[in-house]
This record gives sequence, structure tokens and C-alpha cells, in this order.
Amino acid sequence: MEVDSDSGSRRLALIRAVRTLDEDKTVALPEKIQRLWALLSFTKNTRFHGVEENILRWLFKHMSGNTEDAEHVRRYPLTWSILSHVFPKIPLQTLGRSLASLRFVSVLRQAISDITTARRKPPVSPSQTNGVAPEKTRKRKRDDELPSDIEELRTPGGCIKSATELFRALGKLLDQGDQRTGSNAPERRVGAEHIKSLFSSSNEETRDIAAGLILTCDRSLSVLDRGISQDQESWIAIITALWNLRLHNRDDSVEFARHMYVPVCSILTRLRGIAGVAPVRVASDATRNLWIRQLEQFLSAYFIRPARHTFSMDENVEILEIALGVSKRNLGGSAIATWDVAARAPRDLSNPKSKAEHSSWAQNVFGVLLNAIQPLEPSVRNQVIIQLLDTAIQTGSVPSTAVLRTVCSAQALSSNETDWNLVAKIIACDADVFLMDDPLLQSVFGRVSSHSNHDPTAKEAIVTEIILPLEEAFVKARNFAGFIQKWYSCLCQNRTDSLDQSIWFDAKIRQHLAGVLQSAMTPTQLLRLSEHLDSSDASSGALLVVLDGISAGITEEDFINAADSKIFSLIFEDKAYVNLPSPVLSLRWRIAGRMAAWESSDEVYRLWAELQPTLSRILKKTALSDPEAFEAFSCCHKLWLANYPGGRYEADLGKLTCSFLERLASEVKTNSDLSVAQPYLSYVFRYLPKLAELPEREAINLKNLVVDLFWNIRKRFEIGDETQPDKLLQSLLYNFDCEDEEALVDALISHPVNALDNAEGRSGWTEPQSLSLLLILLEFPREALTKGRRKRIMSSWKKWRSAISTRASQDSQFAVTVLRLLVKVMEQPTFYEGMEFDDLVYISSTMPSNNTIILALVERFIDLTLRQVVLNPEGPSLAYLAGASKFVKSLQPKGLEYSVTLMLLVKGLVSALHKSSSSKLYDSAISLDEVTQKLRRMIQSSLSRFASEIKATQTDEDDSLLPTLDIALSGAACLAELGARPLELTEETVCQLQSISTSCMSSKADTGWKLLAFLIRNHPVRYDVAAFLAQLEQASDTVEEDLVYDLVDAFVNSRDNAIRNRLLGQLVDSGELPAGPVGPLLAVKRLVELHRGPSTSSLLNENQDAPDFGAVHERLASLLSQAESLRHFRHLSESLALLLDKHANSMTQFNIETTLSSVVHVCSQMGPKIQHPKAAGEIYDRLYKLVALVLKRHRHRLRGHFPILLAALRALLTTLLADPGSATPKTERPPWLGSRLQSRHAERFARLLTLICEPSAASVARTRSSELDSATDAAKRAAGQDMFTILESYIKLQLEVTVPRDVRKALEPGVYSILDITPQGCRRVLNESLDANGRAIFRQMFADYKKFGKWSGV
Repeated sequence: MEVDSDSGSRRLALIRAVRTLDEDKTVALPEKIQRLWALLSFTKNTRFHGVEENILRWLFKHMSGNTEDAEHVRRYPLTWSILSHVFPKIPLQTLGRSLASLRFVSVLRQAISDITTARRKPPVSPSQTNGVAPEKTRKRKRDDELPSDIEELRTPGGCIKSATELFRALGKLLDQGDQRTGSNAPERRVGAEHIKSLFSSSNEETRDIAAGLILTCDRSLSVLDRGISQDQESWIAIITALWNLRLHNRDDSVEFARHMYVPVCSILTRLRGIAGVAPVRVASDATRNLWIRQLEQFLSAYFIRPARHTFSMDENVEILEIALGVSKRNLGGSAIATWDVAARAPRDLSNPKSKAEHSSWAQNVFGVLLNAIQPLEPSVRNQVIIQLLDTAIQTGSVPSTAVLRTVCSAQALSSNETDWNLVAKIIACDADVFLMDDPLLQSVFGRVSSHSNHDPTAKEAIVTEIILPLEEAFVKARNFAGFIQKWYSCLCQNRTDSLDQSIWFDAKIRQHLAGVLQSAMTPTQLLRLSEHLDSSDASSGALLVVLDGISAGITEEDFINAADSKIFSLIFEDKAYVNLPSPVLSLRWRIAGRMAAWESSDEVYRLWAELQPTLSRILKKTALSDPEAFEAFSCCHKLWLANYPGGRYEADLGKLTCSFLERLASEVKTNSDLSVAQPYLSYVFRYLPKLAELPEREAINLKNLVVDLFWNIRKRFEIGDETQPDKLLQSLLYNFDCEDEEALVDALISHPVNALDNAEGRSGWTEPQSLSLLLILLEFPREALTKGRRKRIMSSWKKWRSAISTRASQDSQFAVTVLRLLVKVMEQPTFYEGMEFDDLVYISSTMPSNNTIILALVERFIDLTLRQVVLNPEGPSLAYLAGASKFVKSLQPKGLEYSVTLMLLVKGLVSALHKSSSSKLYDSAISLDEVTQKLRRMIQSSLSRFASEIKATQTDEDDSLLPTLDIALSGAACLAELGARPLELTEETVCQLQSISTSCMSSKADTGWKLLAFLIRNHPVRYDVAAFLAQLEQASDTVEEDLVYDLVDAFVNSRDNAIRNRLLGQLVDSGELPAGPVGPLLAVKRLVELHRGPSTSSLLNENQDAPDFGAVHERLASLLSQAESLRHFRHLSESLALLLDKHANSMTQFNIETTLSSVVHVCSQMGPKIQHPKAAGEIYDRLYKLVALVLKRHRHRLRGHFPILLAALRALLTTLLADPGSATPKTERPPWLGSRLQSRHAERFARLLTLICEPSAASVARTRSSELDSATDAAKRAAGQDMFTILESYIKLQLEVTVPRDVRKALEPGVYSILDITPQGCRRVLNESLDANGRAIFRQMFADYKKFGKWSGV
């Protein structure tokens, strides 16, 4: 035998056990099966299968019959485990014959009948145990999982365990029947047919088997504690395969309805949690989703499609009535599950009648389902109808208007209680239900009015889901005036004194009316509407509400001319506003303010004459908390603006406004609660600065009042834990009108500047409120800090710097704020009085050095100051630098150590002098070499001391040590820029720094990477390529890219091209770029950036040393679709773009085709499986850039290779239009497309089309053409022969998915550019390749092109 001795002995033991199975009658059958399983599971496969056949016959002998022992064997899970083990070992032909002779299907049917018959385990009586509790015995794990007691196997849990093993065995058997490959394929095919014939020979038995199995699936949802798991993934597929093996006939759908429909719908109901049923718990969401998808496909293939076919023949849906008739317990769930599949039934797009046929089918199915669910409770029934209508909207299978009207009358409005959710869903389906039935609409409006006293949440839902959709429906029906009239009537039916509490008073109704007014009505219609409102004898309150919405929507001249005089007469002529609530009464001032903006000067004067008495009274006497006071103030401002400048009543309006602002200022001063004044202050700071620009007395008063209000509010502003001023104050400082008014800015900024430069002998910087002053000063725009103000601030700081430093040492927030102000001042050239280098020494030595933010600000202040000093080679600068030189020479270490701030000063000097183009002018004042040497010694001393005193473990425990090391390393980097020689460090110091670097990198501190870059730059011989690659592997996703780039620069700086090329080759060939640490990928990108291509001076040598960028590109392009994260994909695509652009001469024809092929692959279902909120947009942008680079830089490579470009364009177009959120996705989409792409991506695709159809001369300069023809014309003609196929794809995709309007609009330039270059013959070919629906779209597209196209290109 072809087995070793151990396996041979096991096989022999198995043979003996099989032969003696029936000899010992004392051993129970379950125990025999256990022994058999133990021997069988440890036996290796051999060429012989006689033992397995004997086991098969023995098991079926004991499974057949109606005895309890036979039932026990059939129920025992190990029986089916053995069968699943035996089936694959027996040849198919032999297995098929054996199972047929053993009546396998009958036994299987009987076993499933047993499993579907569960009962509770009877309690054990005391007489059976003699009053003693049974002893718990320890069993093997397998026995614990699979019970052997017959009573336990009859329980629901035992039945499911038996079913699990039965499904596994059945799956193995069906897998055997599906095999087609192998050396004996003909024999296997014959055997497979034997297996299939087992189930196809008897329809009834196979039907009962499938019905029992699907019932078991349903029951498993209730029995299993954790719900369905991954072990049950294949159950539905097995049932589907069994049902498919039956001999099909005309009555199949009836059989399905009677035996399969109820459990299938029950499972779908419970898995999806529909019809008020709570979703069952599941252990695997993937398995649940798979079951739902497979069950819906099962229901569609064997029930819905046959029913649809029958309906198309004789318009008969009796089969649906039969199915729903047997589903009494789950009518709601069955109706929803059936409708979800029926409404999504596939349509034949090539058949022009398919839309009408589908509509007829959907109407009849919906009618049957609606009748079937009538016995349900009203609330449950309405919920089911809502879900049915929701699916109808998604699938475009909306029921007829008559049916929806019946549903609304009989279900939603049948009782005193209104089902607003159902009404909203009916409106979303078809608003004509109400627009074409005025009594029904009046009934709904009446019920809406009765809900005015309900809670705000319910009222908001009614407005959003009922009123606004109906308003939009009237707009689409071109009867917007009709809605306004009905709205007006509903307002009139409310009591005048409580009109503001009515649901019809909601501001959203008026806002929507304003948004659509001018597009929904003509000026003539608006005039007629105004006349209708004028003729009615209704309350003035309702009129104000309607006119508020109308006036808000009027902006065009024609509408203003039509409505202005009529609105004036409606509001002000013979109108008495009595018993109106303040919110309604305030609307007249809002309307008057809008009219002031419309009218000419004379009409404004008339308006002011009408309003003056009442407006003056309200602004002087009405409480600020009254809404009418605010609207009156707003109206007064708009009237002043209409009279500004030079109007007749400008002075009167200015005085009235200023008098009201004085009231407001008094309120702010006396009242600690600003909630009442808040809206007024926001309005003042936003709109009134524009009126303060002229020197008139009223404008000056207004400016002073605005400033006083600003600083009165500032006094209320407490710092606490806040680091920003109040948003109310920021609204004035960020106001563009305020920025343009120098007088107002000067008045605002003078206060904090004067407060800082206190003339009373005290430091204004250290007063209790100084921090708020500094924060507000920081909020002023940069332009407000003029040269004089900057000098004043710096001189004030120099005067009080001692007191400032004292407080800064005690308050880090104050220190940060002061430094932020000094940095903001020095961002512009500022030479203040007494400016000297000692100021930098003082501020750097007195500010706290244990705060990284403070150190960063000090460094920024030093750099800004020194930069402006060296950029101005004048007398003050020379004296300043002479003081700096004297300071540097006097520097001595304290205890062999220099302070952090001293290093910042010296580093800043070195950096500023090195970057200055006129550094030689300062040689008399300061020596760059001396300062550089001093910095060099300071860094060497600091690093040596740091390495000797600080252990590597301390850096993890104390982060305060890292800033010192950071500053030393930045100084070393500054020296490296100068080209200075490496620092002289001892071997011990270098080793200690290496361990510190490793420790910092492991704790994800950036300092570790900076230290490693320094060590590589300073001691390059210690790091070879292998060590460098090992360091790159430690770069996690949190590491900043610049740190890795700096590390690469440090490594390759002193290496020759051969080592650089070897490093690049090893990185590219490692195969780890698409996943894992991002360091190697960043290194590849940096190496490509650093190689600048061959120079003209040494072209031959450089070419010999240049890497094979074509091979690098090929490898990176192949990895693009394997990227596992968005960051990996981004860097891979950027590297490819660098190669295509900067190394275009190294790219071959193969590289261009590889690029386009990789774009196609990324857009396919095999694309990168990246799940990120921004993945869709960013990946598409990267792909666009790659294709655009090919078109711009390598257009000549596409001649004769256009099909690969077309494939890339089709892939991008399909991805652009795909809708992942659609309930019926019909287009393949890549895994990374988690959300639908936007119009900006469509603009990018259109840009690709224009690059092809309108190429630039540079992109086609290398293409050959005749002297009488330009290269661009030749390129257009070549593209015109193929680009029409992209239009064909676009048109066909529009038939499959819904294209948003903004996306279609963004694609128009590209579409028109294709039509520009497409000859008539190709347009004819395109037209012939489309079906009727496609030709209709193309016809409209071409008509739009002739009307709006003729795009001229870029």
C-alpha cells in the first residue's frame, strides 16, 4: 500500500472495525458511530474506497425504517459528519449508483422530516434516577458539541445541530456533482449526472427536502443563541441548487408558493427587520447579507419571474394571491419581500414597450399586495404600505394616482388620527393625488391646521414632509399662485391673536416660496395674485405673512415693477393692525425694508413719510425683547442705506438710528444678560460699519457708538479657559466693510494700543484685563497693524519687558499670547526705537523654556527679526549685528553646557547671514565663520552632554528632554546646509545617540527620526543600504513625510549614483510597497524626485549611471491596484506621475500602455479594496492626473494604440456614473467607490476629453503630418475616428443609471468637444449602434450641441 506503517495500521483498524460493526449487539449505535468517526477521521486517503462503501451501506441500513433506532441514527450529527467525510472518497459513478440503490433521497427526506419535527426534552422523573441527581460525566469536546441522546436530539437545539451536519454532507455531495475537471473528466461528468439524477428523478421528494431545509433555516434564527454564523453561509445556496435540480414544469411557481414562499419570506422579514419585526441577532453580518441576497435571487428566479411571464401572457396574477393566501402569519413581511423583488424585476431596455409592461405589472402586483394586507391592524398595515411605497419610489414603480388616492382616503385619513408618514410618502410618490382632487387636498390642509397646537417636533415634520413637498408640486404643475391662495386661506382661518402659533406661520414655507417665486411665476401672474389678495376681506395678519414670503423672493426688475405699488397699497393704505401678535406685526417692517431697497429716491421718500411716526415711536418706546423692535431697527437701517449718501432724509434716519443705538448701549451697560441684545449687536457689527465711512456728524456718531458697543462687550468677556475672543467681537473685526474703513479701524485698535502703552506709570501689558486686550489685538487683520502702530507696540514692550517677563514666567498662556503678538508685528519690517540685539537675548532668556509652543514662537520671533535686519544693510543693521557679534564672542558654557535659548540665537544668526545675498557687507560688523564655529561647538557640547547624562529609557518617561535635542538637531541641519564638515563626536556618544534614536522612534516621537538623519549625515559609514532599509521599515502611518524625506536626503547625500540606483532597485523589487510601513514607498518617491535627469555637461556619464526608470515605472504601475490604504495609493500614483512627467524620455511605449492598463484595473472590481471616507474622490483624482499626463507628455505614443486609451476612458466614465448607494446597482464598480462621485470629478473627466479632442500644439508636436496640414488638425482627425465610442458608452450608461443634473452639466464641454471632431459617418455609426431609447438621448444631445455647443477649447 502507498502509505507508511502508521497510517497502514490505522487503515487496517478501520477495516476491522467496519467488518465487526454488527457483531457486538451490546454496543449502542451512537457509540459505534463515534468509534467509526474516530478511526475514519485519522485515516489518510488511499486509492481504495471499499471501506467507505461498506460504511455507506452500513449507515443507510440502520437509517432506513421507522424504528426509534433508525430515527436515532438519522438524527445523530456524527452520522452526517461521516457521510460528508465519505462522499468525496468514493468515485462519482460508484457513489451515484450506491446512493440510488440505497434509496438515499428517501432516507434524506425522512431525516429532514425528523429534523423539522422538534419537541421539548421531557423532564427526568425522580423514579428514573432513584431520587439521586445524575452524575455529570466528562466527555470529549466533540461529544459535547454533538449530543447523542435521542431525547436531546429531538429538542430544537438538537435538530439544528443535526441540520448543520446534514447541510455539510449535502454540500459535499452537490460539490461532487458540480466537478468538471481532472484527468477523467468524462467519467466525472457521467458520475455528476448520476448524482443529479438522484434529485431530479422524483420531484415530490426533492420538493419536500428543499421545503424542509428552508423551514430549518427559518427555525435556526430562533433557536441559535448567537443567530446565524459563518458555518451556515452555504445553506441557501444548497437549497437553491436542490430546487434547481428538480424537473421543472408549468406548476413550478405554484409548488414554490405552497411549499417555499412562506419560510423564504419569513427569513427575509426577520433578517431585514421589516413589517415591525425586530431584526434577529447574527454572529456574522456577511452571512446575513449573503442570505438576503441569495433568498431574493431565489424568490425572483423561481417565483417572481415565472409570475411575471404568466402575467405577460394573460395578465393573470393568481399565483401571487395563492402565495399570500398561505402566508397569513406574516402578511406584512411577505408583501414587502415580494414587492422588493417584483418592483426590481429586470426590464428589456431594447423593447420600447418594456416601460409600459413593467408599469402594468407593478400596478397589478401592488393591488394584490394591498388587498392581501387589509386584515392587518391599521397601524401595522400603514407601516407596511409606507415600506411598499418607499420601494416604489426607489425603483420607479409608483402605483397609479387612483390607487394612491384610495390608499390616502381609506388608510391615511380614515379616522380621527392622521398617519402623516403615509401622507408624506404618498406625496413623494405622486403629488397629483392631491392636486387633482381638491376635496382631498382641503381635507389634508384642514388636518394640518388642526395640528398647530402640537409639539414643535411634529409640526416641523409636517412642514418638511407635507407642506413643502406640496408647495413644490404646485410649482411643477405651473400653478404656484394656487398654492399661495390656499395657504392664504388657511392662514385666514386662524384666530388673529394667535396667528404666530399656527403651523402655516412656519418660516420654512416663506423661505421656500421666496426661493422659487421668480422661476415659478411671471410678473403678470404675480400682479394678478396681488389683486386677488387685495380683493379679499381677510385679516391683515394673514396678508402680512404671505407678503413677507413674496417680497423676500423678488429681486428682478420686472417683478419689482409689477409688485411694488401693489404691495405698498396692501400694507399701508387703509390698514389697521389690531390684536396682532408681535412676531406677525414685525413682518410689515421687514417688508418695508425690502421695499426700500427696490425703490427710487422719490418712492423711498414716500415710504419714509408713511412710516416715520410709527417707526420713531417703536424705536423709542418698544422693549428690545419685542421682535417688532428688531425688525423696525432693521427697516430704519435699510431706509438710511437707501438715502445714503446725500438723501433728503439721511440726517433724520441717522439721528434715529444713533438714538436707538444709545438705547442699546445703555442696555448693554446695565444688563448683565446679553441674550436680548445679541441679535441687535450681530446686526450692528455686520451691516452698520458701511455707513460710517463719510465725515458727516451722524456717521461719526455711528462710528463712536459702534466702537463703544464693541468695548462694552469686551468688558464682559472673561478669559477663563478660552484662548479666542467672543465670536460676536470677531464678527466686527472680520467684517470687510470694517477693514476698508480706516477711521473705524483706528478707533477700534487705538483702545488696546493705548491701554498697553499706559501713560500713568503702570504696565498696561500686565493689567488684569490685558490678556483679553492682547487676544483682541491679535484678531485685527494684518493691514491694521500699520508701521506706526507696530513701532508703538514694540517700544511699549521694550519699556515694560521686565514686568511682562515676570508675568510670563507665571502664566504660560500669557507668554504664548505676548509672543504671538510680537511675531505678528515682526512679520512686517519693523525698526522700533532703541532696537538692539539685546532685546532678542532678553526675550529668549526670560521666557519659559520648558514649553514647546513658547520655544517655537521664540525661534520664529528671532528668525523674523534677524531676517529683516540682514535685508536692510544700513547703519542700524550694522550696529545691531555688531552687538550680536559681541554677544556671540562673550558666550561661555555654564558647566560645559549651553542653554537652549542661546543655541536658538546663534542658529538664527547663522541661518539669517547664510541666506542673505549681501552678507559680505556685514563683514566689518560680524564674521559668519566665527558664528558658525561657535554654533558648531555649542551643538557638539550639547549632544555630548545629552548623550552622557540621558539614558535611552528616560526619553520615553520624560518628553521634556526632547525639545533640547530638537533644537540641537535643527542647528546641526543648519550647519549641513552650509556644507560644514561633520561634527566631531566620540564613538561612545554616537552609540548612545543611536540608542536614544531607536527609543524615540519606538515611542513614535519625531525627534528619533531627526536624530537618525543627523547620525546618517554625520557618520555615513556606519549605515549601509541594508541598515537604511531596516530603518525605513519602522516608518508607520503616523510619521510625517518630511522626516522620511530628510532621512533619504541624508543617506544619499554622500553616496554615488551606483548606490542610489541599487537602493532604488531594492526598494522597488521588495514587493512590500503596496502595504505595510510607508517608509519604503516614501523613499522611492524621494529618490525619483532627487534624480534630475542627464545634464548637458556630462550627458554620457550621467546616462550610464541613471537607473532604469522604465522598469521602475512598470513595477510601480503593477502595484497600483494592490494598494491597501489610501496613503499607499496616493504615494504610488505620485511616484508614477513624477516618472511620466520628469523622466518622460525614459518612458517607452510599454510604460504608457501599462499606465493606462493600471487605470483600467483600478477601476475594475479587482481594484484596491480601500475603505476610507475620502477614497472615492482622491483615487479618481489621481487616476485623472495619470491619464492627463499621458495625454500632455506622451500623446505621440498613442498613435496606433488608441484602443487602450479608450478602455481607460470607459473605465473612468463607468466609475464616474456608478452609484454605490443605489438599491439596484447595474454597473460594476470598484471596491474603493464607497460614495458617488461629484460634479468636480465630472469636470476632470470632461477635461480629459478636451485634451484629446482639442490638443495643444506642444502635446502633438512630434506627430508627423504633411506640410499643408497642422499637427493638431491631424490629431483631431485621428481622435474623431474613435472618440464617438465614448459617447456611445455615455449614452448607454444613462439608460442604466440615473445621472445627476450637475454631473451631466459638467460633462457637456467634453461631450461637445467630441461632437466637434466626429465626422458625419461616425455619427451615423453611433446612431445605428443605439437602441430606440439611446437614439432619443443622442437626438436631444445633438440638438443641444447645435444650440449651445461649438465649444472652442482651451
